[in-house]
Amino acid sequence: MDFDRILNYSGIIFDLDGTLIDSMKYHIRSWQLVGKKYGIDLKTEYLQAHGGVPSFKIAQEVVSAYHLTESPKSLADQKTEYYVGFIPQIEIYPMARQLLEFSKSKNIKMIIATGTLRSNVERIMALTDLGNYIDDFVSSEDVSNHKPHPDTFLVAAQKIGLRNSDCVVFEDAPLGIQAAKNGLFDCCVVKDGVFDLNAIIKTP
Repeated sequence: MDFDRILNYSGIIFDLDGTLIDSMKYHIRSWQLVGKKYGIDLKTEYLQAHGGVPSFKIAQEVVSAYHLTESPKSLADQKTEYYVGFIPQIEIYPMARQLLEFSKSKNIKMIIATGTLRSNVERIMALTDLGNYIDDFVSSEDVSNHKPHPDTFLVAAQKIGLRNSDCVVFEDAPLGIQAAKNGLFDCCVVKDGVFDLNAIIKTP
């Protein structure tokens, strides 16, 4: 694939789950295992639509919707415990790896901006070789307003010392795509690890 179009940017801000790595299926499976414990069928479509939303916020919604006596923190902790068990199975998408290698060779700045817990990002970077390409990230604990608010991406741009207009966001989830638009970032939409650099959504 020809990645030369990415040379229009000085920096790339990557979402993590479902964008760089094939982890969304494990987030979904983890939530469904938690739901099963409480007799709840958490639909895949619901969880996919909440891509980029921190686990604690999803847990709050579930507790409220199903009138559970369990605390949101307990639900989120149980989900995280399941998810951590899946982390060794996570892999970088092949096309993402090609882009990472190309961008590194061209000295393009790269950073991860995710709604995932910091501890999970650190585990993933340790167990994959993402750390060979990217050495900094923004996690759910680093901002107060999460996607679709643009804060996660704005902080990421600041951390790599670039303006919004110098960066392109790679994102798979609807809330993350909206966050990029809200932050006035160009955005490349990712679907199952595949993207088209000719279809980047431009900032108005």
